[in-house]
Amino acid sequence: MNITFRYLENKTCDFKLLYNWCKNEYIFKWFEQRELSFDEIVAKYQKKLNSKKQDLFIIKYNNHEIGFLQIYKFENDIDLKCIKKNQNIYEFDLFIGEEKYLDKGIGTKIVSVVNNMIYSKYNADAIILRPFKRNIRAIRCYEKCGYKIVDEYRGLDTINNPEIFLILLNIKKINY
Repeated sequence: MNITFRYLENKTCDFKLLYNWCKNEYIFKWFEQRELSFDEIVAKYQKKLNSKKQDLFIIKYNNHEIGFLQIYKFENDIDLKCIKKNQNIYEFDLFIGEEKYLDKGIGTKIVSVVNNMIYSKYNADAIILRPFKRNIRAIRCYEKCGYKIVDEYRGLDTINNPEIFLILLNIKKINY
């Protein structure tokens, strides 16, 4: 299983790829909560690319482009007693956009590779994830990859609907 990443580029072909994936209900149900138009996809991801606050990637599996990953520094916008101030903490969001690659264990492999990348490339102390509490499939995947549920909170999704979010934490293991 060869999992690699390439940076998302400010090109029509990359935006078309995202658009085609994001119009699938199994993606927008968890990622945007509604189907976005092509122009909305372009505007959203051009803004993210220009801000340089996140690293945006296309996920490749055996050289096939199958999904999307964004990695960003954790903004301590929620009170977490399980982390110390000044820790280097990151978050990520991802999805597999090609349906034929679902339910094959590939997501778990991708999360493991992403964890290793964040700990090595970004020198993170921990990784935090905040999925919807009702996103059982994602939570199971994260738990298989060493994440522990440490808390939950009420917040708003991307279209301002109330949601309960779980807080999952993965702390870097130090080998002696």
